[in-house]
Formats: sequence, structure tokens, C-alpha cells
Amino acid sequence: MTSQAVPAPGPTTAGALDDTPSWTLAEPGPFGVLLTPAEPGTPVTAVPVPWLRDLARRHHLVALRGFTAPADAAALDAYARTWGELMEWPFGTVFDVRAHQDPEDHVFDTGFMPLHWDGMYVEHVPEFQIFHCVEAPGAAEGGGTLFCDTTRVLADADPATLERWSGLTLRYRNTKVSHYGGLVVSPLIEPHPDAGFPVMRFLEPVPDGEHIINEPDVGIDGLEGAAEAAELAAIRDAAYDPRHCHVHAWQQDDIVIADNYTLLHTRVPYRRGLPRHLRRVHVLGDPPLRSHIHDQQAADTRRGNA
Repeated sequence: MTSQAVPAPGPTTAGALDDTPSWTLAEPGPFGVLLTPAEPGTPVTAVPVPWLRDLARRHHLVALRGFTAPADAAALDAYARTWGELMEWPFGTVFDVRAHQDPEDHVFDTGFMPLHWDGMYVEHVPEFQIFHCVEAPGAAEGGGTLFCDTTRVLADADPATLERWSGLTLRYRNTKVSHYGGLVVSPLIEPHPDAGFPVMRFLEPVPDGEHIINEPDVGIDGLEGAAEAAELAAIRDAAYDPRHCHVHAWQQDDIVIADNYTLLHTRVPYRRGLPRHLRRVHVLGDPPLRSHIHDQQAADTRRGNA
């Protein structure tokens, strides 16, 4: 098995709007692009969605900064619907990502969060996450979002490791105390559902010394004890290699589009009480991608209308 970091192929117009006097593209990390308008305050709706979608598929992460963002949750929902069919959760389409005073799950806390992909515990895995930053801590205070490009992880793995990883199946279990939970049985490596290049599906186990609310149980079929722990540690170390990661440090009104088929992500810890409020919407692929959930009672999201 061989692998390389490959951007998803786009339509024949790919890149046609990359160079325009209306905005500037920069590469802030090993992957992803940062888009800033020539005229500050340009509405984000002025940027053509088909081009942005292609940009996100090619670069896996697109941040828009300096644009006028959707004014509220309803406006974010309306904007996201121009991207495609939205995933609906029990709370609706827009998730408020912020700490709770008495969190029932680590999702609503401020500390360590395992690296993961969205949609793993529900019926469908969304293709894109669209985030809007309402409030953010200072740049040196944490609270960013770390993204891992799994194509880069696989491109840098040696042939023996790729061969070993290609045969691994992992089991993930989380108690459902909020909006997700259940049992997921997933290969570590599988083809991108549209482009076909290999990507990774990985929820990291909680490292020794870290304690979180509603800790996931992570295991590898056919391995146990020291062998299992060593393999999980090797996968985690490769995922967090600086060559494979980029931390987006949030600023108010940032809009970020992330390729959830290709990337993993996690929260950078920050001090409780600091302002951090993101809104997030999930956009389904076409057709929607089925997840690897085995406990169907936990798969209680439903498809919304585009």
C-alpha cells in the first residue's frame, strides 16, 4: 500500500478565482488557506460557494478573516444551506460550541479533548464543518482548534507501517450523555468517499495523566495489552507530528470550512472563564456518507432539507 498527501481533484474551473483583486490567499500552515478581502467587511456571501467548496476540497481547510460574517445562528444556517444539505441534530442545525458551567461531557469543557472526526457516532458523516467565531480568547490564551491532515500522516508513514495500519480495525464506545454516543467499529484507513485517496479515521484514547468527562473507550481488534497501547501511541504520535497539523487561532467573526472527510480535529485547552464561543454547522456530502456506527440507537440525527 502506498500513500501521498493529495488534494482532492476539483472541476475544470479549479483555481480560476484563486488570484483576484477581490481577496488574497495565504497559506498559514502546512495545509489550508487563509482568505482575506481587499475591502474589509465584504460579506462572506460575496465569495462564490462553488469556488469555496472546491478550495476546501483541494486544501482541506479554508479560513475567511476580515469578512462580514452571518449575524446570528439563523443567518449561519441560511448561509450553510447554500453549501448543500445540512445535518440536523436534536438541537437543530447550529451547535453552540462553548463551555458550560457544569459540563456533562468534555465537549462542553475547556481542557483536553481527544482528536476525532465529526459524525462518527451518528448515521452520517458530514463532508464539511462550517464554523463561525462569535468570541475568542486572546491569541496566547489557547482555545484554538487543531486540525490534522490525515493524508499527510499517511504520506509520511513508512511502507511497513502503512501495511500494518491498513489491516487495523478500531472500536470506539462513548456513553450517550449529550447529543452523541454509541459503538463505532471502523477501519483506521479507508478511501476518501469521492476522490478515492486514503484517509484515516481515528479517535485518540485519553493519554495517561489526562482526565476528561465521559472518556471514550478505544481499542484495536486483535490486539490487547502492551501491543495495543503501543500501536495507539504510534498512531497518535504520527497524527500530532507538526508536519501534519495546523492550529487555527480564532479571531472574532472568522469563518472556517473544514474537510471532515480528510481532517481530524480537537480543541486546544484554555482557561475556564475566558470568552470562547463558536457556532458550527455540518454540511452533508452528496450522497450523504454512512458512518460506521454499530449501535443504531445512538444514531438519532436526521437529514435536513437543503
